[in-house]
Amino acid sequence: MDGSASERWQANLSNWNGVAYKIPRGKLKECNDLSDLKAPGVYFLFGKDDETGKSFIYVGEADNVEKRLLQPHSFENDGSYWTEVVTFVTPDGTLEKGRVKYLEHRFYTIAQKAKRYVVKNGNTPPKSPLSKPVQDSLEEFIINVELILPTLGYSAFVPLPSEVDKEGDEPLLYFSRNLGKSGKGIGCITSEGFWVLKGSFIYPKLASYISQGIKRARKAYAGIIDANGILQDDICFGSPSYAAMFICGKSSNGLIEWKNKQGISLKELDIAETTIPKVPSAIQPKISSSLSEKAKNDNIKNMLHLAGRKVKATAYISDNQFIVCKNSEFSTTETPSCPKYVHERRQELMAEGKVQDGYFIEDVPFSSSSTVAACVTGGSANGRKMWLYQDGQSIKEKEEHD
Repeated sequence: MDGSASERWQANLSNWNGVAYKIPRGKLKECNDLSDLKAPGVYFLFGKDDETGKSFIYVGEADNVEKRLLQPHSFENDGSYWTEVVTFVTPDGTLEKGRVKYLEHRFYTIAQKAKRYVVKNGNTPPKSPLSKPVQDSLEEFIINVELILPTLGYSAFVPLPSEVDKEGDEPLLYFSRNLGKSGKGIGCITSEGFWVLKGSFIYPKLASYISQGIKRARKAYAGIIDANGILQDDICFGSPSYAAMFICGKSSNGLIEWKNKQGISLKELDIAETTIPKVPSAIQPKISSSLSEKAKNDNIKNMLHLAGRKVKATAYISDNQFIVCKNSEFSTTETPSCPKYVHERRQELMAEGKVQDGYFIEDVPFSSSSTVAACVTGGSANGRKMWLYQDGQSIKEKEEHD
């Protein structure tokens, strides 16, 4: 709406009467001209707890969303301060009181079950008695909200990895230092990053040389590590090495120390899946590596890769461009959160013949690491966290250390 990622946003889906508004607290008074916000709707207040560093959500409903947002909320009495609101309304006025009360109850329940954020509601909102057809239509509304909210930066309704079955798409990985005495972790990789799961043992001591980033992370998550060093909630990191260092408090190459239940390291798993891509012979009959000839000939040492994702790719940086290598994989499907510009870029790549049958057939330059990560995976992506160097550090972590 305002042309900036940190300002106001509006989002919707085709063939759906719902509209989402994401508004920073300081911009509320500028929304007086938005007639949609004067209608009934459900809203979510987001902020962060200063003591624990954990994000929180408050689920609410109102006959007039704008009016309610300008009023105080009881959870703020303890000093909590929300910084941003995401509200969902229907311009055609179909969300009357009974329906928004139903949605408030359901979203509160979903947020509690997901265990992503601290839920600030003091009591469980009552559930309106509605007919089965109306409930079914509202459940479809909920599904659409769950699709849109992550694209606006919030995953409050997405279950933590430890709360879902990961035996299929997200197999577990294990870390152990000194037979578990100096740190023992359970982890998994999702599209968000590398997760250290609750129940992991966090070694209490930190080496004197450990990075400031690990020290800050230990301090930020101290509230969810019990007296015995057991992690009480899942934590997401940008790379397996950062996750491993958080656990043991010392240097670690996570690609080597994280292993599956068969004892195979993450690095070996990645090599097995990425160095010999199964490219159709009609495209590239002789492939000995996922690295392009240009990358080899230029002797580029700082190769990057997307580790542990369902789509495997390698890339390098040259002349201020981020270049994905020939033979890298390309997801043939897109997630609901795939940005429009990424969808259009992906269509161009296929139309130009640079991508065929799910593989890049030549080196392709991009303007940023996030754009190429999004194009490769078919969804929104933070490239600075997803692309890893050979030592297991993400681009972001490398920049912080340097």
